[in-house]
Amino acid sequence: MTSIQYEEFCRVFLAEKFGIPIEEVKSRTISSPTRSDLPQYSHQIDLYWEDGNELTKYINIANSKWRLSDKVDQGDVLLLQQVKEELRANKAMMITSVGFTKGAEDVAANKNIALHIVRPTFDYTRLHQKDRETIKTQLQGLSTSSNLDYYHKIVYRAFELESSTEVQPSAPVKEVVSPNRMNRLAQPPSTRMTPPNTKTTSGGQGQTHRGFTRNTKGGANHGR
Repeated sequence: MTSIQYEEFCRVFLAEKFGIPIEEVKSRTISSPTRSDLPQYSHQIDLYWEDGNELTKYINIANSKWRLSDKVDQGDVLLLQQVKEELRANKAMMITSVGFTKGAEDVAANKNIALHIVRPTFDYTRLHQKDRETIKTQLQGLSTSSNLDYYHKIVYRAFELESSTEVQPSAPVKEVVSPNRMNRLAQPPSTRMTPPNTKTTSGGQGQTHRGFTRNTKGGANHGR
């Protein structure tokens, strides 16, 4: 899987977990405030979304890192924390496909950064290599047919995925305890794909999910 494919996969994952339309999970380049006599610079945000209620609004950011073997290290989490502070974001999450070093986990616990391992278990070799819109459409098609299988492990729960409008007490978590309550995206795919059959299994410290399921409280979300 390429880094572009993984970022789009994480976009679908977050949209479904938070119960928001996929178009609300954006990629943004945000300029940081500087003095007029200093050079301007900007931050590339992999995934940016807002939520809240009639009284408050929360800004959330997430960084996605596709890795084959190397774990996300301390410096990656520290950089995400710095971006969070400069943007005055309320919550930040690091998502990777492999795992985190002890130093990364220590920083996350100290700075209240959520750490999640999310990796696809479906056949992603048929996804387009570079075009984001095509990749997004293909992923939406798999989501609609409940074939977007994935493995998810919560390493550090800095805030709840299912209740993002309330900040939950932070505590390290060793296993996934939240069920797969994902909404199906309504838009049909432009290219139908049939990944290999994958049985749902759970055990150890992670959980493999079979596709996305409909949230009966909120109904289905609509993609583009």
